[in-house]
Amino acid sequence: MLRIKNDLQANLSQEKYVPLKQVNIEGKIHSFAADVTIKQIFRNDESTSIEAVYCFPIEEQAAIYSFIAQIDDREIEAKLKEKKEAQKQYNDALQQGHGAYLLEQNENSQDNFIINIGALPPGKECHITISYVTELELIENGKKIRFVIPTTIAPRYNPTKGEITSPAGTNYKYVQSSPYTIQFQCEIEKKNISSVSSSSHPIQVDLSQQDYYLIKFSQDKTYLDRDILVDINLIENHSNTILAIESNALMVSFTPNEKDCQQAMNNDNNIEITNEFVFIVDCSGSMIDENKIGFARQSMLLFLKSLPLNSYFNIIRFGSNYKLLFNDATVIYNEENCKQAEQMINKMEADLGGTELLEPLKWLEAHEPKEGRSRQIFLLTDGEISNVNEVLNLCRSMSKSCRIFSFGLGKCPSRSLVKGLARSTNGHFCFIPPSTNVDIYVGQELEKALQPSITNIEIKWNLSTQIITAPTNIPPVYLNDRLIIYGLINDESFIFNHNTTIELYKNNKKLSQAKITQIPHIINNNKTIQRLAGKALILELQHSKLPSSSIRKGSQQIRFEEYNEKIIKSSDDDKEEIKKRIIELSLKYNILSPYTSFIGIEKRVNGNNDEMILREIPIQISADDQHLQTLGFIQTGYAQSINFGQNTNNSNSNSNVQSTPFSFGGQSMQQQQSMPFGQYPNISNSNSTVQYVPFSFGGQPMHSPMQQQQPMTFGQNTNNSNSNSIVETAPFLFGARPVHPPIQQQQSMPFGQYPNNSNSNSTIPCAVFSFGGQPMHSPMQQQQSIFQSTPLNSMVLPEACQSYRSTLKAPHSDLSYEDTDEMSINNPRKKKKEEENFPTDDQDIVRYLIHKQNFNGLWNFDSETIKKLTGKSLDEFQQSTNEELVISTIIIIILLETRFSSFSSMSHAIIQKARKQILDLLGKDNNKLQNLFDDIRKQF
Repeated sequence: MLRIKNDLQANLSQEKYVPLKQVNIEGKIHSFAADVTIKQIFRNDESTSIEAVYCFPIEEQAAIYSFIAQIDDREIEAKLKEKKEAQKQYNDALQQGHGAYLLEQNENSQDNFIINIGALPPGKECHITISYVTELELIENGKKIRFVIPTTIAPRYNPTKGEITSPAGTNYKYVQSSPYTIQFQCEIEKKNISSVSSSSHPIQVDLSQQDYYLIKFSQDKTYLDRDILVDINLIENHSNTILAIESNALMVSFTPNEKDCQQAMNNDNNIEITNEFVFIVDCSGSMIDENKIGFARQSMLLFLKSLPLNSYFNIIRFGSNYKLLFNDATVIYNEENCKQAEQMINKMEADLGGTELLEPLKWLEAHEPKEGRSRQIFLLTDGEISNVNEVLNLCRSMSKSCRIFSFGLGKCPSRSLVKGLARSTNGHFCFIPPSTNVDIYVGQELEKALQPSITNIEIKWNLSTQIITAPTNIPPVYLNDRLIIYGLINDESFIFNHNTTIELYKNNKKLSQAKITQIPHIINNNKTIQRLAGKALILELQHSKLPSSSIRKGSQQIRFEEYNEKIIKSSDDDKEEIKKRIIELSLKYNILSPYTSFIGIEKRVNGNNDEMILREIPIQISADDQHLQTLGFIQTGYAQSINFGQNTNNSNSNSNVQSTPFSFGGQSMQQQQSMPFGQYPNISNSNSTVQYVPFSFGGQPMHSPMQQQQPMTFGQNTNNSNSNSIVETAPFLFGARPVHPPIQQQQSMPFGQYPNNSNSNSTIPCAVFSFGGQPMHSPMQQQQSIFQSTPLNSMVLPEACQSYRSTLKAPHSDLSYEDTDEMSINNPRKKKKEEENFPTDDQDIVRYLIHKQNFNGLWNFDSETIKKLTGKSLDEFQQSTNEELVISTIIIIILLETRFSSFSSMSHAIIQKARKQILDLLGKDNNKLQNLFDDIRKQF
């Protein structure tokens, strides 16, 4: 059993046992939604009663509708009440010797929930069951649905205290490993589904059921150190408008295609042209892990190259402070400013300490877009902050002139923050799984940001009864994105009929429609749509715009103070009115909110809780945040008592596992020197020992974190004719991680090698383990291209592209490019090296082409480079124009649109930019442009 140190006020020699033993999660997925049940098992192995408290994450948009506690043969079904009333009942019950069970949602970070189990007697076991429904994300331009179950809360930076703090205002400790594990299974309805995979965990898929796929974890012990991600691939030809109904509730899902968007734009006489772009990138210390900062560099380069001519832009890096690329809010996008931005991207590191997002947003709010402009903000972060509400309140005040496209990186970002940033500004959010290509996801969002969204959508229910629409203000929707609208019916006697058609309009022009094809049967009183609709109304209120404190710009004279006080009082009254409305909706639909709680009381005869002691369940540190143990904010009192993640090679061992506690906001048992967040000890003249220790979950040794694993799907042929319909994915492998992070790598080096330092006595061994007897691949090792049949096998990557590739594969490497003019023109050695290093991997070629595009959208390649890309020199292409720049650019566009079409999300914006520039050079002659494309395309 895991033992943790007592709190600072208690006797240090006393030991506490962790009462949480097991977490089981079961899900059922139907169409757009999931119904999830979480079961948690608590046991008191101590000699006195305990109060067990556990903080854990659930999706902010989840509608929690049930909370049940079971002890012995007694089942206590909790009731939903206003939070203060529920807390008082909980406290009173404990004082009176009874048992009490309380479930709360944190008001400041609304994806954090707290379970309180009051007075669990010695030797007793309590089973907690929580049920909720949630919408599923539509990703990859409408090709997939993603089901996410958060499992751990990442340590979050508190800018007020200037340090990492524990969640929800508690004293929870983070530990390297925990005794409690998680089990997971999910039923997925087969309709419109082609395959299922998981990028987070190894799973097995049971295909034997007629109506659904059953998925489970394929290993026995799984720890709560990363979010569970299940990707559900949709069949290609599915309707863009889907209607689902149940008793007293409807749901319409609308996913506009290109035709829908074009129709909407043709009907809109006031298309807003957005021409300011600001990229805000997290450069805090937590971005070191999983090479998130390297992926951020990649995405920023794509962002920079995709900007339209005559637009305005800026780049802001933030951590404990923030740094602007340009002092003006935005500057014109020209060649000089583009080069300056590229140089900054090359040198960008995760070196700015903590995560204080509020200040750069305040600066942007104080520097509003000029009249006639609107601003798109791309915000890239791992979301580990504590002041979420303060940040979101500020964003709501900016929503009139700004849209935020937010990206959450890593294994467990703050989903409440990332979603809230987008919702509060009518933008869009995106979560990027670990060790995946961020530039692909950024490219998809750029495609949305560079075109007008469909706004002012109206819905006609065409029903003979009153309908409550949720949300009341329908948000914008983007190409291949999904808009969900709910309808609530208060008339319980109302009956649907087959003649009902639901219609969507914009500017009185019909966009789409859906017809009721099946009358719902009331089975088990299903209220999924009703609960999700109620939650949509609550979320709309939570993210509704309120006056920002920074907008209250009145006179600073004392005699005008009463007028400012009236404004503040009015704002406070508005907040209280919203809170009151949220409580009403929460109680009406019986779904949890930040201002209500589930409370259950277990009456006990002659009970006495005077000796009860508090036990706060430690939280397992997420796989993203292992670096924190080296930073001084997380201090380890007895870190050397255990080799973190070490495999004992004893799968049947019953030995106790002792973990290292991470203590926030206090002193550790054994003082260690504190260092500024994000900084590391310099080992150049030290006796430091930097040792790589492989770590894993479930006892599996693992490969490099940067090595891409292709998830197996049940749609693949396993070449097993004797299969029993069980398909198991390949083991999910991770990589060796340094106990102390690598020290300021100034240049790319082969994996396992370190700079020669004759003045250092440092010992830097690197232990690299393998799975199944196979050697582990290094993080920098390139994977072989799957396009073996193409002539590109003989190609080599230029020095600049080789440097670019290292930004993905090697943490801390500089994204250094050499100027095109200096490459191989008068330097034979550079030319020879270029010939040896042309890219062989298609994705690397696309990135190379993105890097080589001029700021104005054109490509100026010589004949030799064109031959390496196409097999023909530039002179061999017959054309009706002598403009080599135009011909070269058209050739690259055709390549990107045909051979590299699978990377269209990365290349879409740069292609559109190039096409527009060529059209301008041809005097806006569309016929001439089309003829050139047709002539050159025939010659491939």
